[in-house]
Amino acid sequence: MTYHIETTDPVSGTSLKQLMSMPYVIESSEDESLVIYFESEVTRAIYLENPEIHKLEHYNKHPGSPHIVS
Repeated sequence: MTYHIETTDPVSGTSLKQLMSMPYVIESSEDESLVIYFESEVTRAIYLENPEIHKLEHYNKHPGSPHIVS
């Protein structure tokens, strides 16, 4: 399995310099997983309402449905 990391918040467009303790979701398919970081819980919640309308900065497609890992 291949893992990728998106460090630009797809809702706000902010490029995150520090990832520790930042909210995130993981989108997965059989072959790959994408960890998407957000600048706040608010932007993560907005993203989760409809992920497909938010453009990813560094990837062309969403590999699967987002889920939160606690």
